[in-house]
Amino acid sequence: MKPTALYTFLANNTYLLVTAIVGLTILMLALMLLPAETFSHSKLFSYDKIGHFLLFGSWTLLLGLYHNIALSGNTSIWIIFLIGTFFGIFVEFLQYSLPALNRHADVYDILFDAGGCLVAVFLLQKIIPEE
Repeated sequence: MKPTALYTFLANNTYLLVTAIVGLTILMLALMLLPAETFSHSKLFSYDKIGHFLLFGSWTLLLGLYHNIALSGNTSIWIIFLIGTFFGIFVEFLQYSLPALNRHADVYDILFDAGGCLVAVFLLQKIIPEE
């Protein structure tokens, strides 16, 4: 399969992927580690599981694209899936271990994180050109 125009653009401008990964990581940590009172008047929590799915899926997709471009196609997308899933587990562990944040770890958050990562893996299989 021939690389798409977007894939070629990202391969020529990897700094955009790095910037997106770093920015999304900071956003994710901020949203998931700020004290719960920060969002008490927001409807944001009503979309919590969708947010986990989309954030971790997007993060995993960006990481997989970057990794594939940086290593010239030598990417195991299942390793990328595990990295994204373990990042989700790590965030939930931080919520559990830092009670001052007034946040609580949730197994369902981990499941939605992993679900987003899984969808990202399937998208990566479609997006990444075959050698």
